[in-house]
Amino acid sequence: MTNKQKHLHLVLSIFVFACKEDSSSESSTTAAATPGIKIVNISDISTTDLETWTTAAAAKMKSQTANILSVSWNVGAAVSVGGFNRPFNTHTVVITSEQIETLMTEINTWLDTTCINAETKSEESTNFRNYITNGADASLHLVMCKQYRIVLMGIIEGNSLADSKHLVIHEFYHAFQQDLGDEDCSKKRDVEGSNGKGWIIEGSADYFSQIEIHGSTSGVQKILKSGLEAYQADSSADIAGEAVASRGAAGLRLMVKRGTLTESNILDGSLFHSCATESDYTDSNSNIVTAESKWYKIEESGGVYSFTSEAVP
Repeated sequence: MTNKQKHLHLVLSIFVFACKEDSSSESSTTAAATPGIKIVNISDISTTDLETWTTAAAAKMKSQTANILSVSWNVGAAVSVGGFNRPFNTHTVVITSEQIETLMTEINTWLDTTCINAETKSEESTNFRNYITNGADASLHLVMCKQYRIVLMGIIEGNSLADSKHLVIHEFYHAFQQDLGDEDCSKKRDVEGSNGKGWIIEGSADYFSQIEIHGSTSGVQKILKSGLEAYQADSSADIAGEAVASRGAAGLRLMVKRGTLTESNILDGSLFHSCATESDYTDSNSNIVTAESKWYKIEESGGVYSFTSEAVP
C-alpha cells in the first residue's frame, strides 16, 4: 500500500481540546456553505463541490452547533514520511507564497473570533503555517474550544474526486461530533481505554462518509469490504489498530446488525450528544465488548460481504 493509499485509508484525525478561553470580508476563494461553516479553498476541488458536500452532510445532523472553518489547498508528489508534529507526510509545495498568506490571513481572522486565548492562537497559527508552507498532506480536525472547530486539508494533486469527497465528509463529521467540544465529556474520555473510544469516533465518521457517498446498500458493502481488508492486512483483531476508521466502522455496523445500536444515531450525529459515547458505550456495555471482539468476522461470497454466523447468530 502506498503512502497516498495509507493516507486515504486511515484518514487520520486529531482531537485537541484547546480549552483556555479568551473574551476576545471574504475572498473569492471563501464561501459560507451553511450557517456556522466557512470554506476557504484554493485546492483543485471546486468550492461549489465543497459547499454542496458539507451542506448536505450538515443537513443530516439532528442538530449542527459547530462554528467551523474549513481550509483546503493542494500538495504535490510525496517527498518523505513524517516531518511534522502531527502524523502528516511531507509533499512537494505547489502553492505560492501569496496563496499561503491568503490562507493564513483567513485562518488568523477566524481564530480572532473564537474563545481560545492568545497563547493558544499563536501556537496553533504557527503550526498551521508550518503545515501549509512545508507541504503537509493534512487531514485534520481540531476542536479549538467549545464548538469552534477547524478542518485543514492538504489535498494531494491527482486524487480522485471520490477519494477527496470521502476525506472531506469524514473530517466534517468529526466537526459535527458535539461531545468532542464539551469539556465535561472530554474529561471522561479515554480513547485508548474503557470509554470515549477512538474507534467509535473514527469509525462513525467513516460509516457516515460511506453511506453519504454510496447510499445505504453499497455503503454498507464498502464498510464491510474495508473492514475485512484492514483485518487481512495484518491479521490483527485489535479494533483500534491500523486503519482504525475502517475497523471501527465495521464494529459499529456489527452493532447495528445485531440490533444493539440504531443506525440513525450514527447518521444524524446524535451518538455524540450528551456524553453518550463516554457514559453508555464503554467496556461495561457487553455490546461494545462483543463489537470489539467480533468486528472482523466478515466473509465474502460472490462479491457480497456479510458478517459470519459467529458474529451474527
